[in-house]
Amino acid sequence: MLWAGPAATGEAAPGRTINLNQPGALEALQQSNPKHYEKVRRILEGLFQQPDAAVPRWIQTNFDARNVSYAPILLTSDPPKRRLSFALDDTRYEAVVTLTNLRGEIIPLK
Repeated sequence: MLWAGPAATGEAAPGRTINLNQPGALEALQQSNPKHYEKVRRILEGLFQQPDAAVPRWIQTNFDARNVSYAPILLTSDPPKRRLSFALDDTRYEAVVTLTNLRGEIIPLK
């Protein structure tokens, strides 16, 4: 069901995926695609300055990204983490980002 959106709109699936958490991924991207590197760098730097709900639209609007996913699901780790993915041109970028700006409190399920 998650893939139905891009298929229904006629958007092509990205050609390759880069895991930004892999050691050396950003350095390799800087060498292979400086334009994407600059966008990715700015996304990662500005991510926590946006309200969580506004992140997908901010990335789409400011960086011409497609298929942005920043679901409001926290990974249960200390500190908590969240998955981010987006496509620039024919490349999909994925990262697990550490949350440093939790607003409010987390209430455990009863």
